[in-house]
Amino acid sequence: MSNAALIEAKTWADDLMSREFKGRGDKEYLARYRLSERTGVSESYLYRLQYKTRDMKDVAGSVYRALKLAYDEACRRNEEAASRHRAERLSLDEEHEAADEKRSAAPMGMASASLETTKEAED
Repeated sequence: MSNAALIEAKTWADDLMSREFKGRGDKEYLARYRLSERTGVSESYLYRLQYKTRDMKDVAGSVYRALKLAYDEACRRNEEAASRHRAERLSLDEEHEAADEKRSAAPMGMASASLETTKEAED
Protein backbone atom coordinates (compact mmCIF):
# COMPACT_ATOMS: atom_id res chain seq x y z
CA MET A 1 0.00 0.00 0.00
CA SER A 2 1.10 3.52 -0.60
CA ASN A 3 1.86 6.38 1.70
CA ALA A 4 -1.59 7.82 0.86
CA ALA A 5 -3.22 4.70 2.28
CA LEU A 6 -1.24 5.13 5.49
CA ILE A 7 -2.37 8.75 5.78
CA GLU A 8 -5.99 7.76 5.12
CA ALA A 9 -5.83 5.02 7.75
CA LYS A 10 -4.34 7.45 10.28
CA THR A 11 -7.08 10.01 9.52
CA TRP A 12 -9.82 7.41 9.94
CA ALA A 13 -8.28 6.10 13.16
CA ASP A 14 -7.99 9.63 14.57
CA ASP A 15 -11.60 10.43 13.69
CA LEU A 16 -12.87 7.15 15.14
CA MET A 17 -10.86 7.75 18.32
CA SER A 18 -12.41 11.21 18.64
CA ARG A 19 -15.89 9.73 18.23
CA GLU A 20 -15.12 7.00 20.76
CA PHE A 21 -13.86 9.43 23.39
CA LYS A 22 -16.57 9.94 26.03
CA GLY A 23 -15.40 13.12 27.69
CA ARG A 24 -13.61 14.41 30.72
CA GLY A 25 -13.14 11.29 32.82
CA ASP A 26 -12.35 9.03 29.87
CA LYS A 27 -8.83 7.84 29.26
CA GLU A 28 -7.23 7.57 25.85
CA TYR A 29 -6.26 3.94 26.34
CA LEU A 30 -9.87 3.07 27.23
CA ALA A 31 -11.17 4.75 24.07
CA ARG A 32 -8.49 2.88 22.08
CA TYR A 33 -9.59 -0.39 23.72
CA ARG A 34 -13.26 0.21 22.81
CA LEU A 35 -12.29 1.11 19.25
CA SER A 36 -10.11 -1.98 19.06
CA GLU A 37 -12.99 -4.18 20.21
CA ARG A 38 -15.37 -2.57 17.73
CA THR A 39 -13.09 -2.68 14.67
CA GLY A 40 -10.98 -5.76 15.30
CA VAL A 41 -7.76 -3.75 14.91
CA SER A 42 -5.29 -4.36 17.73
CA GLU A 43 -4.72 -1.62 20.29
CA SER A 44 -1.01 -1.60 19.55
CA TYR A 45 -1.67 -1.00 15.84
CA LEU A 46 -4.03 1.86 16.66
CA TYR A 47 -1.34 3.29 18.96
CA ARG A 48 1.24 3.04 16.18
CA LEU A 49 -1.12 4.80 13.76
CA GLN A 50 -1.64 7.58 16.26
CA TYR A 51 1.91 8.18 17.46
CA LYS A 52 4.42 6.36 15.25
CA THR A 53 3.17 6.95 11.72
CA ARG A 54 6.53 8.43 10.69
CA ASP A 55 8.21 5.09 11.41
CA MET A 56 5.65 3.14 9.37
CA LYS A 57 6.08 2.54 5.65
CA ASP A 58 2.62 1.19 4.94
CA VAL A 59 -0.55 -0.11 6.55
CA ALA A 60 -1.82 -3.68 6.56
CA GLY A 61 -4.69 -4.29 4.16
CA SER A 62 -6.89 -5.84 6.83
CA VAL A 63 -6.39 -2.82 9.11
CA TYR A 64 -7.06 -0.41 6.25
CA ARG A 65 -10.28 -2.23 5.36
CA ALA A 66 -11.47 -2.50 8.98
CA LEU A 67 -10.87 1.20 9.60
CA LYS A 68 -12.56 2.18 6.34
CA LEU A 69 -15.64 0.08 7.12
CA ALA A 70 -15.86 1.48 10.66
CA TYR A 71 -15.42 5.04 9.39
CA ASP A 72 -18.06 4.57 6.66
CA GLU A 73 -20.47 3.16 9.25
CA ALA A 74 -19.87 6.11 11.58
CA CYS A 75 -20.50 8.54 8.70
CA ARG A 76 -23.68 6.68 7.74
CA ARG A 77 -24.99 6.84 11.32
CA ASN A 78 -24.16 10.54 11.47
CA GLU A 79 -26.03 11.20 8.20
CA GLU A 80 -29.06 9.25 9.44
CA ALA A 81 -29.10 11.25 12.67
CA ALA A 82 -28.87 14.49 10.70
CA SER A 83 -31.75 13.37 8.47
CA ARG A 84 -33.89 12.49 11.49
CA HIS A 85 -33.10 15.83 13.09
CA ARG A 86 -33.99 17.69 9.89
CA ALA A 87 -37.28 15.80 9.52
CA GLU A 88 -38.17 16.55 13.14
CA ARG A 89 -37.30 20.22 12.68
CA LEU A 90 -39.42 20.47 9.51
CA SER A 91 -42.39 18.78 11.19
CA LEU A 92 -42.12 21.24 14.09
CA ASP A 93 -42.00 24.13 11.60
CA GLU A 94 -45.17 22.83 9.95
CA GLU A 95 -46.93 22.56 13.32
CA HIS A 96 -45.90 26.09 14.23
CA GLU A 97 -47.05 27.46 10.87
CA ALA A 98 -50.42 25.75 11.27
CA ALA A 99 -50.80 27.21 14.75
CA ASP A 100 -49.83 30.67 13.49
CA GLU A 101 -52.38 30.48 10.66
CA LYS A 102 -55.05 29.39 13.11
CA ARG A 103 -54.22 32.31 15.41
CA SER A 104 -54.14 34.87 12.60
CA ALA A 105 -57.57 33.76 11.37
CA ALA A 106 -59.21 34.43 14.76
CA PRO A 107 -59.80 38.05 15.89
CA MET A 108 -57.65 39.04 18.87
CA GLY A 109 -57.29 41.87 21.35
CA MET A 110 -59.13 45.08 22.04
CA ALA A 111 -59.02 46.30 18.46
CA SER A 112 -60.94 43.27 17.23
CA ALA A 113 -63.45 43.66 20.06
CA SER A 114 -64.07 47.30 19.10
CA LEU A 115 -64.49 46.29 15.46
CA GLU A 116 -67.14 43.77 16.45
CA THR A 117 -69.08 46.38 18.48
CA THR A 118 -69.00 48.87 15.60
CA LYS A 119 -70.23 46.18 13.20
CA GLU A 120 -73.08 45.35 15.57
CA ALA A 121 -73.95 49.03 15.88
CA GLU A 122 -74.05 49.39 12.08
CA ASP A 123 -76.43 46.40 11.73
